[in-house]
Amino acid sequence: MPVIFARILAAIALSASVANAATHDMAMPHEMPAAEVYQSHGVVKKVAADSLSIAHKPVPALNWPAMTMTFSLPAKGILPQLKAGDTVDFTFSQQGDGYRLTSVTPTK
Repeated sequence: MPVIFARILAAIALSASVANAATHDMAMPHEMPAAEVYQSHGVVKKVAADSLSIAHKPVPALNWPAMTMTFSLPAKGILPQLKAGDTVDFTFSQQGDGYRLTSVTPTK
């Protein structure tokens, strides 16, 4: 009888420990890994209120060929005055199901 009682107490203690660990883990905010930032060079094709379309050179890190695509504007910061035809160096990262500019610098 004492062996059964000891096993029951051990099982209860183990269950409480696992439940506490699960609760503790859920209460801690998990840090999302930083989004990788990519860079390229291109020509501005269209400027919109919330996006910038750029015909850019290949992006080897993503196995992308040269193409024209639309990027969301940065969450913070002010973009330089840009117009269609301006050449730019830019950086971007994946945000959800799209790509967001992180910086845009006009080039000459």
